[in-house]
Amino acid sequence: MGTPGKLKSSSSELDLDRPNIEDYLPSGSSIHEPLAKLRLRDLLDISPTLTEAAGAIVDRCLVELICSFFVASWTGVVKYHGPRPSMRPKQVFVANHTSMIDFIILEQMTAFAVIMQKHPGWVGLLQSTILESVGCIWFNRSEAKDREIVARKLREHVQGADNNPLLIFPEGTCVNNHYSVMFKKGAFELGCTVCPVAIKYNKIFVDAFWNSRKQSFTMHLLQLMTSWAVVCDVWYLEPQNLKPGETPIEFAERVRDIISVRAGIKMVPWDGYLKYSRPSPKHREQKQQSFAESVLQRLEEK
Repeated sequence: MGTPGKLKSSSSELDLDRPNIEDYLPSGSSIHEPLAKLRLRDLLDISPTLTEAAGAIVDRCLVELICSFFVASWTGVVKYHGPRPSMRPKQVFVANHTSMIDFIILEQMTAFAVIMQKHPGWVGLLQSTILESVGCIWFNRSEAKDREIVARKLREHVQGADNNPLLIFPEGTCVNNHYSVMFKKGAFELGCTVCPVAIKYNKIFVDAFWNSRKQSFTMHLLQLMTSWAVVCDVWYLEPQNLKPGETPIEFAERVRDIISVRAGIKMVPWDGYLKYSRPSPKHREQKQQSFAESVLQRLEEK
């Protein structure tokens, strides 16, 4: 008969030690509310953050997946050397440029935000829908005001710790993978770490160079898809910083030299933008006169 009393006493003591669950609920909530309703309201309080984080991950994965499909359609044989790029503030990746597929090959491994010329057609549709979701920045060479807008967006992007790594092709045009032309200084005056990337194609099955003046990008892709394979090496090289007393132009040339040596391509003192605009007659005349004077001077020295 004494046992039930002891159990009752023990039960009362345990009740005193139990925490009051309602103290841990959000203000205005009650334990007597339906469980589903309580969970929904709690989730709604943090849903914006979760939605943005999940959306960013989905966007990155989607872009990488689409680029992987493209590489697979060419029977791409790509070897990546060096550590995979990471998301850090105040850094920019720069690479030599042979074709728009450079972006696809790099993007299938890392969802870069890239600076790229705005294109028409289905490429433009991809740019304005899928690629914009990873922070890509577009420009139009014919619009002078775009340079200021792009420069401002570049500075803003590299400051963000959560932004996708920024990728720039500082040559500004596609080159035939035998040479590297002068780098534009924009990527080298942002005050951040520059991470060189060297890309080298093997022409054993197909030439990956895209001559945009002779062939549309769609035809270029078809050519790659109907070839045996696209063979390529990609090197992620040691990050570089501006040295004391070094100008952005000198910094750009030093990084270009690092990329050229690793990719086995020759540096030439040409401006890639000459591909899009012919020099004026006055400029050509000055260059011809300067060349003639240098030849005469050499003859006189001999």
